[in-house]
Amino acid sequence: MAKFFERNSTKLTVSEFYDNYTLKKYNFEASYQRKSDVWAEDKKSFLIDSILKNYPIPAIFMRPIVDRDGKTKYDIVDGKQRLQAIISFIEEEIPLTTYFAEDGFLDEQSRSLAENIAGKKFEDIKKEKDSGDYVKQFWTYALQIEYLYEDDLDLVSSVFDRLNRNGEPLNPQELRNAKYSTTPLLKLIKELSNISFLQDKRERLKIERMEDEEFVSELFFLVLNKKTLDSTPTVLDVQYEKYKDNMEILREGEKEFNKVIEFMESLELDYENNKRLCWTTHLYTLFSFCWYCINNDVEVEKVKSSVSNFYNEYFSKNTKYTGYLKEYKEAASSRTRSASQKNNRMNSLLKYCSLNVSEKI
Repeated sequence: MAKFFERNSTKLTVSEFYDNYTLKKYNFEASYQRKSDVWAEDKKSFLIDSILKNYPIPAIFMRPIVDRDGKTKYDIVDGKQRLQAIISFIEEEIPLTTYFAEDGFLDEQSRSLAENIAGKKFEDIKKEKDSGDYVKQFWTYALQIEYLYEDDLDLVSSVFDRLNRNGEPLNPQELRNAKYSTTPLLKLIKELSNISFLQDKRERLKIERMEDEEFVSELFFLVLNKKTLDSTPTVLDVQYEKYKDNMEILREGEKEFNKVIEFMESLELDYENNKRLCWTTHLYTLFSFCWYCINNDVEVEKVKSSVSNFYNEYFSKNTKYTGYLKEYKEAASSRTRSASQKNNRMNSLLKYCSLNVSEKI
């Protein structure tokens, strides 16, 4: 007998949705979801523009969860950004688009009112004379809802994955987050991303787009594979699939990862004054260098001053790049996420510190 995914379509007005939201009936933080506030303000405002003109928007996918007392809450499977944009407009966080009236859809009779409310927040629109039709339109706009009745979170994650692979909104790591949200590997990656030493060095990464977790994945896969890898989406996808539930290897990898971080801390580099050390190119190099030292029984004190001198010289405005500094700079200038350039940077730093790069890597 054929099996089909159980779902049901219905409609929910914006007013009904917001009532439920104030009663805390929605969970926006399901494990497969990406982080909040991905949409820029203009994109949120444009969604409100569409609603006030009654344009269609994509369906919202929810998973109903009924507790023992018969109370229902809903995991937001897809449509989180749209719903949060609606909430932001209601709660005065974003305005309507400034170009609301600049639309061929409007006729001359309605353009004047549209110009009066363009660029304004909801409370100001409510106060505007003759704006009642727009206010009513907003509250009664019908959101298309798809309810997914499935207890298996892996299957629900696959729905999120399928919905977003056909569109542009999700980046590769957000797609991995959807696909592998329940796996031991991704749970561990999230834990490693929150190590205090790494947390304050992620300013250049778009944490809300999970770039921090993708970068930590690259570091972790160095440890698991005992060699540097290209950081292309295809390579990372293969690694996620390979290690997704290999508990024994993950536990050993976690121990070694933490040792590398401890070694990095022990170098006591000045990240505050050399902020470029926090760039992923240099952080990866430092991590791989420390990983090499641990695997070759190199003591921190043997390389501590040399590493500090290397980066102080490298980041100095007066430096003329020659020798190992030149090698490093060339490897940091192009194809920085390729395995070959990663190795070139690490080897330049190893040679500067008088370490034998012919030893095991």
